[in-house]
Amino acid sequence: MMAESRNADIAIVGAGPAGMAAAVTLADAGYRPTVFDMNAAPGGQIYRQLHAPQASDAVMGKDYRRGRELLDAFLQADIDHRPGSRVWWADNDASGTALGVLARGQTQRWQARQLILAGGAMERGWPFRGWQLPGVMNAGAAQILLKQGALVPSIPPVLAGSGPLLYLLAWQYLRAARPPALILDVAPARRYGEVLHQVHRAWLGRDYLLKGARLIGALKRAGVPIRQGITALEAEGDTAVERVRYRHKGRWHTQPSELLLTHFGVTPEPQLARSLGLEHVWHAGQQCFVPRRDATLAAGTNLWIAGDGGGIGGALNAEREGRLVALSLLENEQRTTAEQRREGQALLAARRRDLEARCLLERLFRLPESWLDDQSAETLVCRCESVSRGELDLAITQGGAGPNQLKAFTRCGMGPCQGRQCGESVTRLLAQRLGGTPDAVGYYHIRPPVHSITLGELAAREASRA
Repeated sequence: MMAESRNADIAIVGAGPAGMAAAVTLADAGYRPTVFDMNAAPGGQIYRQLHAPQASDAVMGKDYRRGRELLDAFLQADIDHRPGSRVWWADNDASGTALGVLARGQTQRWQARQLILAGGAMERGWPFRGWQLPGVMNAGAAQILLKQGALVPSIPPVLAGSGPLLYLLAWQYLRAARPPALILDVAPARRYGEVLHQVHRAWLGRDYLLKGARLIGALKRAGVPIRQGITALEAEGDTAVERVRYRHKGRWHTQPSELLLTHFGVTPEPQLARSLGLEHVWHAGQQCFVPRRDATLAAGTNLWIAGDGGGIGGALNAEREGRLVALSLLENEQRTTAEQRREGQALLAARRRDLEARCLLERLFRLPESWLDDQSAETLVCRCESVSRGELDLAITQGGAGPNQLKAFTRCGMGPCQGRQCGESVTRLLAQRLGGTPDAVGYYHIRPPVHSITLGELAAREASRA
């Protein structure tokens, strides 16, 4: 016997800057949105643990504190916030969107008339030899430990990759008296000068550029060695990482280390949007797929995507987009005032300026298109199922012409992450080998569950229906 669905007039998935801003705007307009949040407290990754900071302001920096006003507004508003809730499936129907939600060990079925996806971004999977070894972890995961528990490495780590987080985390460790042993930056040093020649964008992005210069300057003054323009990276060790090898200026170097933190940028979290069948297109600047949205940030009927889940723009842009999608929803309901419409126009103008400025970051931290092709055949592309690039190449020569065929041939993308870490690498490899484009190659077909769920949790759902 089927239990009745719980109903939400407006459901928001995610409580980072975009989700919080959308919820507050709607609450101010008299609505009571339902916000499903995987975490125990609102804030997302950027403002994680901001309700009860574990590390000092001196360590975290002013950008972390900036979210306090939005967080307070969210906590004080009349919002149905549901922490610890994972949306593990979604399906469009005539009444809106049906959602499967895992909360407190049981699954629930919800029916949302209008839906805002604000799931944010994830760290990009970027294969290199040895990235599966214990002791190699994402820089974002290390920052979670810092924010949530004030945990810092007991040994000086090596930080490697590309993107602003690399230098931010290094600076935060420096402020916590745990400076890294070495920073390995894929971006060549000449790019830092090249971006300044784009005068208009450099002016628009001056805050980003000045912040980066301050971080790098502080690290150099503290004596942290920085190698810019590395062209290859390897982690070596028998049962865990023991040393890091890298190529710089045409020569290989070795750095002893038992901890390698890597970051190669972020991409929109794809699973829920793709499971709804929303169209995605390849964004050449961000080097990833992004969902197609219209001028109002709508991705479907009564469905909007706000924040980094719709394209990487950072925390301030995510907050703007959260407010914009809420105003768009109110416009659909014919509930906007003239003042709100003027606010929407101002937000759109600020968004355009900020995204144009962020093109500088895309250029500065652009990853080498040949990186995957330059890896050895033994390099794992799918760590979950231990599938190497050589195995994928073999499957392609045997007729694997798309991501889903390669998944069937090799199990690549069938592990716990469900392709999050290998999906776009598979797309890139196929595009290179077959001479196509990422859009022509496509991506895995995503099916529920988009988050892990046990048979016991499903059984608990059935028991609740009896």
